[in-house]
Amino acid sequence: MRHHGYLTWEARVKVLLGTAKALAYLHEAIEPKVVHRDIKSSNILIDDDFNAKVSDFGLAKLLGAGKSRVTTRVMGTFGYVAPEYANANTGLLNEKSDVYSFGVLLLEGITGRDPVDYGRPTNEVNLVDWLKMMVGSRRSEEVVDPNIEVKPSTRALKRALLTALRCVDPDSEKRPKMSQVVRMLESEEYPLARVDRRQRRRNQGGIAEIESQREFSDTDRSEIQGSREESRG
Repeated sequence: MRHHGYLTWEARVKVLLGTAKALAYLHEAIEPKVVHRDIKSSNILIDDDFNAKVSDFGLAKLLGAGKSRVTTRVMGTFGYVAPEYANANTGLLNEKSDVYSFGVLLLEGITGRDPVDYGRPTNEVNLVDWLKMMVGSRRSEEVVDPNIEVKPSTRALKRALLTALRCVDPDSEKRPKMSQVVRMLESEEYPLARVDRRQRRRNQGGIAEIESQREFSDTDRSEIQGSREESRG
């Protein structure tokens, strides 16, 4: 699953899916739930078969029953930290902060880029912002890591990108649970949940994401039939 030292697309998906399953367990299968707070590529260990293990729980926080979030000093790694948590005025933390970090990790796997790279042009420094710009400009095929010799299928790329975009939604309430992320990555269909239109109108925080989903439905209507309602919302 390597080619000239670089992980193949299949190997990357296996690592990311294993990471997603580990986070789903921490967030949803145990009590109190565990919020890792520092999900990043260097904290994901892999064995020779590309099985992933989440490491370094030094910053982890426990959320007991009845606690939906806590206010805490901002910790984590720049580029991976969710916006609502990074805000010095709030420092609000819950499992959706890990979901955001996983979304950035997923984008890393797709693009081969660092979350923040000051060696790139100004509009490419921030990975999340650059990805949204590329998708909004109908250039999603260009974001794949050039070191991947066998490129993913259009279906696989769309599935990964749409999952990542939902994870990095600026509105934490709209991010999926990690168990939903697992299903999105494993599904042969596109990970587009039907969302109440009135809620879409009330929430304008995810304009870039909605536009990115429109691009996909415009370019492949026959395959993404179920996404039309969300795209028009």
